[in-house]
Amino acid sequence: MSTFEEQATAIFSVLESKSDVIVSDRTSGEELYKVERVPHHTKMIFHRAGSSEPLAVFQHHPIVPDTITFAGGKSMHLSHWMHVKATALAATFEENGQKYTWMKYDNGPFTLITESTQKRIAIFEEKRPHLETPTEGTSNAVSAALPYIAMLPEAEAIKDAVVISALILEHDERWTRNNDESIFIYNIL
Repeated sequence: MSTFEEQATAIFSVLESKSDVIVSDRTSGEELYKVERVPHHTKMIFHRAGSSEPLAVFQHHPIVPDTITFAGGKSMHLSHWMHVKATALAATFEENGQKYTWMKYDNGPFTLITESTQKRIAIFEEKRPHLETPTEGTSNAVSAALPYIAMLPEAEAIKDAVVISALILEHDERWTRNNDESIFIYNIL
């Protein structure tokens, strides 16, 4: 376990299926968020666990800018809430008057930094393939570790925004990688 994980006061597991994503507390197993994905990954509907009311709705558009709608608000271009920098694998959003930036370095996790203090307050580790130790009669097998979000207390105060932004970034990266084109990144600028 990394030093950051040891300091984290909250660690959320991210479990994906074809139709949704479940974010749960790693320690208790309690479901915290459910994200419904519309086929072809064009729409993500974020809910707090047990609530039928959407917390946010993210809509990917291949040609026009992507949109996000927060509960009780109007639909807006994603870039009005979260500005993605295509060249640096970074995205900045504002929450409660404070700016936060997700950064990704090489093959490491996305790291959330408070812009005013430059302090790391959360990480989002995507699936990582790892080699499993073979048992008798089997060969080495490759499996993927579950993605997770680890947060310090400063991030827990904005956990909805942390979860939403992390999963949108992961969606961006996967969509771009799977489609082998940069339309998506430039689309949300």
